[in-house]
Amino acid sequence: MSEKIEIVEQKTVTDKVVELGRDSLYLGLGVVSVVQENLQELVKRGKEYRVNLVEKGEKFAGENKDKVTELVETPQAMAKDTYKKATDTFEKYSEQVLTRVHIPTSDAIDTMTKKVNAVDRKLDKLIKENAAAEKI
Repeated sequence: MSEKIEIVEQKTVTDKVVELGRDSLYLGLGVVSVVQENLQELVKRGKEYRVNLVEKGEKFAGENKDKVTELVETPQAMAKDTYKKATDTFEKYSEQVLTRVHIPTSDAIDTMTKKVNAVDRKLDKLIKENAAAEKI
């Protein structure tokens, strides 16, 4: 009778090993299935998250573009106005200084140059007329 008991126990152990192997296989397949589902969900959430970030970035850029432009353009306009005022003031006072020390301005020099050129042309004309009159 002891031999029969051992055979029954061996079948039971073999069945348990086969059952454990089968359960392990199904457990592995179940893990693969769960990981696949979770991975697909993560990919889906990642795409949604990326779309949300892009939308927020576009909105942020649109809102702050005006602020950045304002921060840059206001000082530029002030600098241009200040430069123009400084230039005008410098020209005004430099002309006054030149006038006080009796140095002609560039406008005065240009006017005198034009007058000298006009006189020079008249002189050349008179010289040619006198030369023509002497030949006759």
